[in-house]
Amino acid sequence: METNRTTTLTQDELYELPNTNNNNNRRPTPHLTTHYYFSIAFKSVYATSLLFFITSFVIVSCESTAAGSGSNSTCPASCECIYASQLDRDKRADLNACLGGNLETALVLKCKLNASNYGWPERIPTGTRAIILDDSNLGQAKLSKLASESWYKDIFYLSVSNTELTNLETGGFSMFHSLRCIDFNTNDIHSRTWGSGMVPTAELRTLDLSHNHIHRLNETSFTGMAELRRLCLSQNFIVTIKPFTFEDLDKLEYLDLTTNALSVAGLQTASLFGLTSLKHLAMGENKIFDTVPQVVGKGLYTPKLETLDLHGYTRLETLKKGAFKDLNCLRKLNLSGSGVSQIEIGWLDIETHGQLEVLDISDNRLLHLEVHSFAATSPKEGDTLHKLHHLKWLSLADSRSLMTLDGAAFNFVPNLIFLFLQRCNISRMNVAANDPLNPNKMNLHVTLSSLKAIWTFGNSLRCNCHVRALLEASLPPPAPTCETNPLRGTTSCDVDTTTKYPPLLLDPPTYTWEGHEMSVVSPFATPCCYLENKDALTKEEMWERVPFARAHLEDLVCETDRITVFISIVLGPLAFAAAILVAFLCGFARTLVRRFKLYHSGEYRVMDQKKGLEMRRNQAAGGGGGNYGNKEGVHEKSSTSDHHQHHHQAKKLVHSNLQFRHGTNVVMNKLKTTSLSVPQHSHEMSRLADDDRSYPDMSTRP
Repeated sequence: METNRTTTLTQDELYELPNTNNNNNRRPTPHLTTHYYFSIAFKSVYATSLLFFITSFVIVSCESTAAGSGSNSTCPASCECIYASQLDRDKRADLNACLGGNLETALVLKCKLNASNYGWPERIPTGTRAIILDDSNLGQAKLSKLASESWYKDIFYLSVSNTELTNLETGGFSMFHSLRCIDFNTNDIHSRTWGSGMVPTAELRTLDLSHNHIHRLNETSFTGMAELRRLCLSQNFIVTIKPFTFEDLDKLEYLDLTTNALSVAGLQTASLFGLTSLKHLAMGENKIFDTVPQVVGKGLYTPKLETLDLHGYTRLETLKKGAFKDLNCLRKLNLSGSGVSQIEIGWLDIETHGQLEVLDISDNRLLHLEVHSFAATSPKEGDTLHKLHHLKWLSLADSRSLMTLDGAAFNFVPNLIFLFLQRCNISRMNVAANDPLNPNKMNLHVTLSSLKAIWTFGNSLRCNCHVRALLEASLPPPAPTCETNPLRGTTSCDVDTTTKYPPLLLDPPTYTWEGHEMSVVSPFATPCCYLENKDALTKEEMWERVPFARAHLEDLVCETDRITVFISIVLGPLAFAAAILVAFLCGFARTLVRRFKLYHSGEYRVMDQKKGLEMRRNQAAGGGGGNYGNKEGVHEKSSTSDHHQHHHQAKKLVHSNLQFRHGTNVVMNKLKTTSLSVPQHSHEMSRLADDDRSYPDMSTRP
């Protein structure tokens, strides 16, 4: 038996020990010496020191390079350096549109300047792409041009908003060679201090001058801004826009003139000339009254407008036929708060507005909706109504004068997705377009098969069949019923083959539109209706507010309108029969009056005398040997039987001809036939019968 012993090994021998899993060949683990520990510690310290010196050398080199180029990695005094992803939502969206993404690596310099420190920072950190001087107290101070322009060559976004900035020095921003977006909103900039030479224009894409004191625009206001895409001039005091003001802005797509003092006279001819690429025009809350401005007449000769915002006109009153006839690409129309009380048929044209997707006519004075309110017409077909297949978003919210809603108003918007009816005064919301003779059988999906959400809060809805239609549409489709046959061991299910629709959302707090989540403020937690309490003792207790979730479907019914049924079943056919009878009597009376007028005028008597004279002459000529009759082309007499036969036929022809020409009145026919003699030759009688009240003068006959 081998005894265990402690063996001291060198470091080289330690790493040469065999590595095996055989327990029989395993050697005893040696004890590590103090020399080994010191060796490991020395190597660690050496590696750490070397890494520290290399890092320090790299940092010093970078600082030297930055110092040579005019920038460093530290923030200037009174400034804050943050990344673009840390900005608020609005600023982040503006910066993202300006930079085209890459917000994670873009550095933003936020500074607050004052009267004593209002100059540009002397140095900016490397990688800075935006400078924000918001909320600074500049006042009458000027931002002067810097000596070195290379420091700001990579700045793309500049915001100087809410600074009370008044004076803009010419060329004060010229060192921003690559500047794309400028935000000057909420300042004290006036018309006399603003001009296109104040800012660099070579690469400028966005210019925001909203909330300032600009009151007129002329042809030098935006000279040279050929690359400008977005221009905001809202919340100013603009009274006049001179012709050719936007002549150089042929690439402008967005123009906001909301909340100014523009009038029909201030929007002059050719004021919008040059805006050949304009897609969004906002002119709401101006002093343009009574009519919709015809943008083509103001210089916009090739309109490509997709969005037109005319909210807040207050006195528009009537949407007249052809009001938007020049907008061939219109997709979004905002007429909210415009005082609209009447909608004429044909205000939308199917050839021009067939692509309309969004229509906002909320906060108006509409009393009722007609079947043509949301339908288009064609100039080639008169007043024939056409469907708006692309309309998906419709708002009638805050229409306090709207009390009833008939479903026929939505018959021409079959693909509607979102319908806003909140805060109106509607008590009967017949969205499903039910049959008045059978009001309790209706389906909302038949009328609006694509409807996803509807907002009804803030109305005085009655708990009736119309609310039931909304609740039934909000329920999920029923599950199939299955039955199992225990004898055969099979299961059969009744599968509904009808089209499955997603449940309708009633008053959802949010919805998604064009990839963005939109919110709707609702004062009520849940939609509700008012149920009549017939056992109530007081007037206040007559109507009970019931949430939709607690309403029983069997109680939500509509009583059949007895007056409607009576008119449809009884009075309708009677009125039709009476109309036919009246028409017949009027025609008969007119004919009778005309016959009496002819009789009393003596026209019949003259005609009868001429006919009698002609017949007597023919009879005398026929009885005198036939010489005269042969001269006139009359056949000679044959036999006695033929003579009686012709005489009988002629007599019948006289009576039928007189009845046909002079009416069926028995008294008048008797008066006429008493003065006539029956001719003996049928050929002469036929010739006289074919004459149309024109007889030859028999006195000239030989």
